[in-house]
Amino acid sequence: MKLIENIRKKHIVILILVLLLTLPLPLTALWEYCREPSFEEMAIRKKVVETAEGWLGCNEADGSHQAIIDLYNTQEVLPRSYTVTYEDSWCATFGSAVAMKCGLTDIIPTECSCEQQIALFRELGRWQERDTYLPQTGDYIFYDWEGSLFRSNNGWSDHVGIVVDTFGPFLKVIEGNKDDSVAYRYVFILHPGIRGYGLPDYESKA
Repeated sequence: MKLIENIRKKHIVILILVLLLTLPLPLTALWEYCREPSFEEMAIRKKVVETAEGWLGCNEADGSHQAIIDLYNTQEVLPRSYTVTYEDSWCATFGSAVAMKCGLTDIIPTECSCEQQIALFRELGRWQERDTYLPQTGDYIFYDWEGSLFRSNNGWSDHVGIVVDTFGPFLKVIEGNKDDSVAYRYVFILHPGIRGYGLPDYESKA
């Protein structure tokens, strides 16, 4: 009987996983309702993503990533007075350069450190780390790759990207410094490595 009961439990787990992977994300009812952006707001969100995609493929091997760092360093007042070098990690620098190019630095704080950028989103009241949040195009996604299923992920953030879109329970993200280049990542929305999200107030610009 115990063997049969264990088999049934495994079948239930498999069924839940299949449902998560096949149902459209809003129908899974596992994530809270997400406000529908207006047409004008969505246009701004897409502009951010398209700007990021304009650097797709830039990499360290041929030095094309340097243009991103050079743009970041043109700020009249550099965050924490730090000039980013070509040898530094540049994922947050990339996200900041996108904000600069779009003229949205008042709603997307610029920083070359993921953790410092999270702090700035917090100051703006635009930080979200609830697991029930449904990310939207243009949100900034922060990772802590030491995150675990067995504890809250509130550790030190070591990477950041920009949400392109959602596909069922998966996110398409564009990131700087992913394998030393600007590239896409596909990640499960409940991946334990997701630290949280910076939510630029695009609605205020619409």
